[in-house]
Amino acid sequence: MTTKTIEAWVLHKKWSGDTSAHVSFFTRESGLIQCLCKGGRTPKKQALLQPFTPLWLSLAERHERYYAQTVESISPTLHLTGSSLFAGLYINEILYHALSPNYSDSTLFDAYLFTLNGLTFAKERFVIEALLRRFEWTLLHACGYSFSLTQEARTAHVIADDLCYQFVAGEGFVVNSRGIPGTHILALAQDNLNEAPYLKSAKIIMRQAIDHLLGGREIKTRALYFSEVK
Repeated sequence: MTTKTIEAWVLHKKWSGDTSAHVSFFTRESGLIQCLCKGGRTPKKQALLQPFTPLWLSLAERHERYYAQTVESISPTLHLTGSSLFAGLYINEILYHALSPNYSDSTLFDAYLFTLNGLTFAKERFVIEALLRRFEWTLLHACGYSFSLTQEARTAHVIADDLCYQFVAGEGFVVNSRGIPGTHILALAQDNLNEAPYLKSAKIIMRQAIDHLLGGREIKTRALYFSEVK
């Protein structure tokens, strides 16, 4: 048996028996870990095992399974409301479904912290959308599903600002006169989401890419988020 103490964030939980909970945590050191929290249904533990609460976990590992020995909060739960709350739940859901257990990526973890903190201050839809698009791109890269934003997928020709392109999930961009303007794709390549048309195109691209990453799985919080921001 080995033990370790790490920072963790709750992504998902479900009850186990009368007193325990199976919790999926996101961590820097081990990525997504599945953990049994005995006593997880007690009022004290339930108050801690909430999304957007930074935690210290003391974990015991036995036969590649994790068991929470102690759970403590590092600081108060981040205050997300309205559209920011739905956006936060959305990134938790796609992380939970996209990540393989025990695969760590410090860049993705940093992006998660940056996005959550940004959402606590974000009031405008434009700002929230930009935070989500940047996080989605980081997740795609971490999972090996990124694609070129400067070259066509099938010819390796440089994307031209005077042409339009169709996004093909799993490949990238191919020329299509009814597709997304090259200027929008090149803006995304430069992390330029400061104009509404660029941000709208980025949403179209990332939605298809995330759906491909998750194998077409329904994203429940996406529907809630879109209904909130209409």
